[in-house]
Amino acid sequence: MLGVALGTSHTVAVLRRPDGRTQQLIFDGRPVLPSAVYLDTTGRLHVGRDAVRLGYAEPDRLELHPLRHLDAASVRLGGTDVEVPDLLAALLRAVAREVGELPPAVLTHPVSWSQRQRAVVATALARAGFPDSTRMVPEPVAAARYLTEVLQRPVPVGAAVGVLDAGGGTLDVAVVRHTAEGRFEVVAAGTATGAGGADLDAALVDHLGAKLGLEHPAAWAALTAPVTLAQVRAQRRFQDDVREAKEMLSRTPEAPVLAPGVEDAVALTRAELETIATPLLQRGVSEAETVIKAAGLTPGDLAGLFLVGGAARLPLVAQLLHSGLGVAPTVVDQPELPVAEGAILAATETAEEQPTQSAPAPPTKPTPAQPTQPTPAQPEQPTRTVPAQPVSVEPTADTVAPGEPPTEPIKPSRPPAAGTPQQPYPEAVDPWATGEAAALAETHGGVPFGLPGAPAEPYLGLRGAGSEPLRPYRGRMFLLVAAATVVLLGIVAGLYFWFRPDDRAIAFRPLSQPVRVAPVAPVGTGFSAAALRGGRAYFAGADDNGQLGVVAAATGSGTVAWRSTDAGTAERWESFFTVPHAVVAITGTDSTTSERRMVLLDPASGRRMWERRVASDDSLLFVGDTVVLVDRTEKRLVGLQVRGQGKAAWELRNPQTEYGLSTTKVVAVTTVDDFAGAATPDGVAIAGAADSDGRIVQIGADRSARVIEAASGKVVAGPRPNIAEPDDEVIAHNGRLIVAEAGDAHRVLAFDLDRIGEPRVLFTPPGTSVRFTGLTGCGADRVCAVAETGFDAKTAQVVAIDTAKGGEAWHRAAAQAETLVPVGRAVLATQGTSPAQLMLLDGKGAAVWTRTGVAGRIDAGNLLLFSKALTTSPDDPALTGEHLGDDPVPLGALSGVRSATCVWDSSNLACVGDQDYQLQTFAG
Repeated sequence: MLGVALGTSHTVAVLRRPDGRTQQLIFDGRPVLPSAVYLDTTGRLHVGRDAVRLGYAEPDRLELHPLRHLDAASVRLGGTDVEVPDLLAALLRAVAREVGELPPAVLTHPVSWSQRQRAVVATALARAGFPDSTRMVPEPVAAARYLTEVLQRPVPVGAAVGVLDAGGGTLDVAVVRHTAEGRFEVVAAGTATGAGGADLDAALVDHLGAKLGLEHPAAWAALTAPVTLAQVRAQRRFQDDVREAKEMLSRTPEAPVLAPGVEDAVALTRAELETIATPLLQRGVSEAETVIKAAGLTPGDLAGLFLVGGAARLPLVAQLLHSGLGVAPTVVDQPELPVAEGAILAATETAEEQPTQSAPAPPTKPTPAQPTQPTPAQPEQPTRTVPAQPVSVEPTADTVAPGEPPTEPIKPSRPPAAGTPQQPYPEAVDPWATGEAAALAETHGGVPFGLPGAPAEPYLGLRGAGSEPLRPYRGRMFLLVAAATVVLLGIVAGLYFWFRPDDRAIAFRPLSQPVRVAPVAPVGTGFSAAALRGGRAYFAGADDNGQLGVVAAATGSGTVAWRSTDAGTAERWESFFTVPHAVVAITGTDSTTSERRMVLLDPASGRRMWERRVASDDSLLFVGDTVVLVDRTEKRLVGLQVRGQGKAAWELRNPQTEYGLSTTKVVAVTTVDDFAGAATPDGVAIAGAADSDGRIVQIGADRSARVIEAASGKVVAGPRPNIAEPDDEVIAHNGRLIVAEAGDAHRVLAFDLDRIGEPRVLFTPPGTSVRFTGLTGCGADRVCAVAETGFDAKTAQVVAIDTAKGGEAWHRAAAQAETLVPVGRAVLATQGTSPAQLMLLDGKGAAVWTRTGVAGRIDAGNLLLFSKALTTSPDDPALTGEHLGDDPVPLGALSGVRSATCVWDSSNLACVGDQDYQLQTFAG
């Protein structure tokens, strides 16, 4: 599904793939699309950075903020009146082009938009070719859904969260309540005008103008009242430079501003920025207080405060909210992202309902508007607070602003222009579909079905479309033969799995009373986690002040080896795990510095070994005794020595395009051993990968690839051009680089890592609309992936590809498959059904079983199954152990554990409990 946040200054779009992973769309190499539209002399509309650049030459043809004209019929560009829906449709078509094939979509809107304003946007959606089923979700509801599901900040039923959207045009405030039906409803909302990012830019321009007006009056006069076209261009460039300087001040104490006609740059300091911004942003704080009061609450009653929007990158916004309300807001690394991604989550939960077909009244015809131009800061305007009247996301219906009567789903106010798509999004055709699959889907309501030992489905063409579908049973004789065959196959499979040396059955045993370990600080609702390595459990928990306490204890006896608080404090802790020679804790992004802090503790003593601050969008790979830092700010890779106090052993610059883009992807090379140990239900190795290879592969923005020794930084193969894009599906496994092409062919290619020579085409799918996600190794010479047709999750297939000989090894229908976890030669597929289903596929693609619940890998032949979804709240899930090919062994139920924190090895389980830490032994 596609989520779009159409903003005043920028547009953001997020694509959610079938495996649950999300991908932010990239526009001209950047994750946001300027919401600017330019009309050229031929009548063509340009958008984004192209529009801004073209607008330098002819400013009267550029509209920077089309959404500011929702109440107008048209905007005059270059002497031509362009309808507002056409301006917005041009932006939406740019989003559609980046996706390729449009999947089901959802678009967000401010709570303050009227029904008529939403109708204008709905018209634009239709003209851009978006499907009629496209939903519209209020921005604060989308943000709240992101807070609970992506950030995993639970909001109890009946509780409320505050959402502050600091956008380019306004600062919107809302209080959103979690209802008993599991939805979020807006109970109060308001808007602080004059407090948006554009308003701050205008105030900074005025501030710098006061300096320039005294020292360079002629230059300032040309900037404030341009006469010639060259002066208009200079004014626009000056305004852009001020905005870029403002963004720079979140990282440095001072930024230069280049003023046309002035020889020396004008210095803008962070102190000046804060002095100018504080009175503007205080309007938002005051509005937040008013809205919270209108909801019948105090700031302390809120279950959280969530700050989103591009202007949230300014640390002062969070600081003023914290000091003014007494509540520290949650801010993510990319504050533009949560609304678009949260909209997908909000829309998905009501996807089974069908919309009614009622349209709002057509908009009236206001007078044409002129293109918006940056203006000096305006005097404070009165803010508007919406009374506390609940508004929720009803199934399939667009949500109205508080105070308005509920409406049916919004449709365009008039039919789409001739030649634009008017039909709903067509159902994708699955090139793998067969008469047999259709019959089974019809018989079983679309739920994946397969007899134990049944062969994988044939390709299209192996069965005639009009031939009789295969029935599950053909009379009593078939039933008896099938039953005998299943029993025989079960015995053979059990012996096969037992005698494989890497698939030995574990001697499961029932759970007993847990061994309890006392925490450093009381276990609460804050961060907590567990890790296992080498017969020792490590537990971490943060207190109310953000102090992280870590405890190390023996897995069998619970004897405490050490307790430590050396990791220090943080606003928010993000992750905790072990590597061979360290215990690692990483904080969330600091709202003041936009940095994270990585701390490494000595596993023998708990003392701090070293720490390092990294930028919010940097990545870290742990390979052997090296931490590979993907430094996106400095455009480089750095190899840090784990046992060398974090010393930089090597550094490599990122490959760049001719335009200076340095986006990159770095993956570690895996072997079969990396998939032989314990792993979470998402397939993440609990004790870290085995790292038996020791190499990494870097994909550059220039589509190049190179192989690097992680320990030394030596480039051992490549760089070779034209391999892959940084956002392509790529894995490096058992000596090969595997690439799933994102182009029209969607082929799967292999490159030899020893030299990165010519590619081998391993597999070409039977249709150009097939896309691969979730690539993973599933054997020494085999990779597996989810193949989906046309973004339709119901068409999902698990496909195994032979990397040595090429070609498909097998495929199996697995509707809504999202995650693949290899278990030896078998594959465990998690399906995004409700409740979630698991499908175990053997080494030949046969469905061994389909069950509900959650499962994780113990080793290459054994699974640990939880009876229900994992949670960060105390729960009592039942556990089952299973050796592939044998009957499951009930182990008993856990008591009062936060199951999302549980980790395990081949015999031990460690979980954070309700008030302490728990250790259990389930095998041996």
